[in-house]
Amino acid sequence: MSNHRTAVILAAFVWLGGGFLTAAQADVEPASIFTTGMVLQREQPVPVWGKAAPAEPVTVEFGGQKVVTKADAAGKWKVSLKAMPANATPQEMTITGAGAPLALKDVLVGEVWLCSGQSNMGLEVRKALNAVEDIAKANYPAIRGFMVGATASTDQGYPINPTIAQQRYALTPQEKCEGAWKVCTPANVINWSGVGFFFARNIHERLHVPVGIIMASYGATAIESWIGIEGLKSIPAYRERAVSFEDLAKAFIANPDSYPGSLEAEKARLAEKSIIWFAQLDAEEPGLKNKWMAPDLDTSKWATVNLPVSPADNPLGEVVASVWFRKDVTIPQDWIGKELELHLGLVDGTDETYVNGVRVGRTWFDAPKYWSVSRVYAVPATAVTSTKVSFSVRVLKLAYPMAFFGPAADMTLALKGAPDTTPPVTLAGEWRMAKSQALEPGREPKPAPLLGHIPGNYYGHPGVQYNGEIHPLIPYGIRGAIWYQGEANAPFYADYRSLMPGLIKSWRDEWGQGDFAFGIVALADYQAQQTKPVERMGYHLIREAQAMALSVPNTFLATAVGVGEGADIHPKRKQEVGRRLALSALGTVYGQKEKPYTGPTYQSMTVEGSKIRLHFAFANGLHAQSEPPVGFAIAGEDRAFYFAQAKIEGDTVIAWSDKVPKPVAVRYAWATNPVCNVHNSEELPLFQFHTDSWDQSQLVIPEDTITLPSGWIPK
Repeated sequence: MSNHRTAVILAAFVWLGGGFLTAAQADVEPASIFTTGMVLQREQPVPVWGKAAPAEPVTVEFGGQKVVTKADAAGKWKVSLKAMPANATPQEMTITGAGAPLALKDVLVGEVWLCSGQSNMGLEVRKALNAVEDIAKANYPAIRGFMVGATASTDQGYPINPTIAQQRYALTPQEKCEGAWKVCTPANVINWSGVGFFFARNIHERLHVPVGIIMASYGATAIESWIGIEGLKSIPAYRERAVSFEDLAKAFIANPDSYPGSLEAEKARLAEKSIIWFAQLDAEEPGLKNKWMAPDLDTSKWATVNLPVSPADNPLGEVVASVWFRKDVTIPQDWIGKELELHLGLVDGTDETYVNGVRVGRTWFDAPKYWSVSRVYAVPATAVTSTKVSFSVRVLKLAYPMAFFGPAADMTLALKGAPDTTPPVTLAGEWRMAKSQALEPGREPKPAPLLGHIPGNYYGHPGVQYNGEIHPLIPYGIRGAIWYQGEANAPFYADYRSLMPGLIKSWRDEWGQGDFAFGIVALADYQAQQTKPVERMGYHLIREAQAMALSVPNTFLATAVGVGEGADIHPKRKQEVGRRLALSALGTVYGQKEKPYTGPTYQSMTVEGSKIRLHFAFANGLHAQSEPPVGFAIAGEDRAFYFAQAKIEGDTVIAWSDKVPKPVAVRYAWATNPVCNVHNSEELPLFQFHTDSWDQSQLVIPEDTITLPSGWIPK
């Protein structure tokens, strides 16, 4: 998903007395974001800042206002212009220091939005569907764009240049970036963000005011690269990783030659801290406290699971926890009192294994690549006291979804040293399972991500995109930000639940403009089309994490489900994504609520005999784009989900299945690439939902036949 942009290096020219003077030649220098052609945010104070000589007087004039200040000892200065109404008439801003004034021409006042994320935000207008037609019509003098490019870093003097092999990304917050404001013309718009441009076009056409978009995106980047280190440290689930990376970055900046030693010291520090942390886990472990390895333990209330399983059908779904598995088998009489050999195959986690209450093996986090180690444990003869043998396996998993054990042929109990004619006892099949310890993601002592990279030479390192692309913009006046990112974090959706609100909070704190608006794109449909009623793992979990951020004030969401293309992670219908974002912004930010401005959202349900009636908000004109309505799955108390038939009645949907006579729950679009088709009058799609509070591990997914609506085109 790489979308590495070539930095655009442009000089801002200013007019002075009949000749041109570059900004670099002026004795007072505004921040990089201030250039000819810019759009200033209307109806709120407008910060203007930059550099000059220490103690140099600086005067900023614009729109009839004149503000005077003085640079501080470091040469930094800042003023604030009073709030102004929208104005599409080009004006001039002059900034004057001790010498010649600097004039920035063609300045408008309107709405300003920051457009950020990874490659689906960065995907250019020229690559969008029907790009030729949209580009030809892109003459909008009142729409302006600024494409942020990384600039030279002050970190120990080494350069940041994304176009060369030895890349460097800023390890400290930067003051400058590259770029210049450009008027929206067919020639200029081709490399703009497609989502950003189509969003701006919709806002401009509805509000009839100038619109400026600041485009700061980078392909394949994780969300943590867009949050400053201080912001990351304030997120409990990420604090340890942020501190680790900060320490290593400081060591590298201070002395690159001694960095290998600093890295080893950091690993040793974390290893020591981990020993203490894991010891605390053991002390708090309910399974150990309550002796869940005891042979006579009653597991009748534990869940039943068949092992092994595939990653797609793993029994736990979302897991950051300690989980116990139990199984009893019968062995031949002549094995009693003899040494046995236990084979579990691969265990996708760390494990501690007991036979008849005796610990026979432990493969823990200190084992290299423990997830790829085939478990073979010797069972002492003293533990084999009868033909009944009880197995207890404690598994600890701190990241990723789990798939346990196997393959089936490798899950056996054998008589040690027995001839080939003595068959082993298989352990594949039915086991009992119980979670014993829930752990918040990311709280364990954890090294900085991607330690194989020197700090700053990987675009996904914590904070580096914030340092190079966001910090130089702060505190430019904006109405808000739109965010299209998440593909790089999809496997870590549990972390995303705190990282997304963390990014919003950290940006708002840095900007100091209060709770500016923040719009989020929920990821598009991708990969193989849905074939089962629900899926345990997939993009629907990162979409859910994105939607959870709506609990943060002044946020809105637009789903990209429906614009996806299955095999292509970069769907081309950016016009529709921009339209949905703009409608949501117009309703939530600008108060235009006459029509539905977001897709239908689940509100409540009522059981009506063998059917469930679902109630929605924003459901005016609720309809299926083609018959019948699909995307619904229904389950009873057994938590087994089957595809549901559905009927739309007004702003409600009735769902049922002949296979579920007593339904209690419904899920909708619960898949990475769902087959779903319910929309409202504005053709905004019904967002995925679940009426139950069941853990992913508790979902039962029987075989069932999907119904495709008429005219459905497979994705």
